[in-house]
Amino acid sequence: MSLVNEPHTPSLAAKEASSSEPSRIGKLKLAFLYVLIGGLAASALTAIIALLIGSFNSEIQKSLLTIFVFFSHSLFILALLWADKYNEVGRNVLPTSIFGLALANMITTTLSTWEIISTETAWRALGLYFLIIGAVFIITGILKLRLNHKATKAGLYTSIGSITVLVITLAPWVLHIVDRFDPLYFRSVAALSIFSSTAFLIAIILRGIALARHPELKATIPATHPIPGNLLAIYITVGTITAMVWCSGLAGFLISAVENTRPAFDNGYNRYY
Repeated sequence: MSLVNEPHTPSLAAKEASSSEPSRIGKLKLAFLYVLIGGLAASALTAIIALLIGSFNSEIQKSLLTIFVFFSHSLFILALLWADKYNEVGRNVLPTSIFGLALANMITTTLSTWEIISTETAWRALGLYFLIIGAVFIITGILKLRLNHKATKAGLYTSIGSITVLVITLAPWVLHIVDRFDPLYFRSVAALSIFSSTAFLIAIILRGIALARHPELKATIPATHPIPGNLLAIYITVGTITAMVWCSGLAGFLISAVENTRPAFDNGYNRYY
């Protein structure tokens, strides 16, 4: 699976989609369509049974909620697959990540519904998914800046690597692995953030210098095809929600960093300030 769009034209992609791809993507879309039909039928059947027995017990409520979870997530995934005219899911990182994380959230939400995992764990897992998809948006944008220029590519790939490490480093805080993190942890996250930002800025400057001195390098910019309107709408919607979650998470991380780096003392209630 490549990380950026392959350098092909829409017409070529359409020819590919009309030959071998429908056998794979078409069946996948059809499978999710059957899931939607099955979800509707199961929901109606469960509601009818509940009406006949005259009560909605906890098991029936959980069953209905599970059906709703599967139905809503399948509807979103079906919309993504239907909007994917050039069959980018499974080949490019952004649509594939959205697809995979939607499936992951469906699983964790279902586990939470049946109390296999706690509701807090499911919400924190959702936060982790948004952390990952935000990083994927950034990495996808960085990869579109590539040139056949060693210094520029080195800076861009260094930035991507540091962003990946940063996401892995933030995962324990998002999942709340421990109640109190060591101050060194927050300093490490801050250092990684500075390093990745600096690497990206240096790469951008080197890219500008390279293009100014060697205009022929423009021919080495990765080719892309237009994003279909429906898929673009999904990207914008997911990106907007992700940005809001990131802003909320950044505020929470800063508050947590302040609380965890202050000296702790016992005031009778074992609280930290």
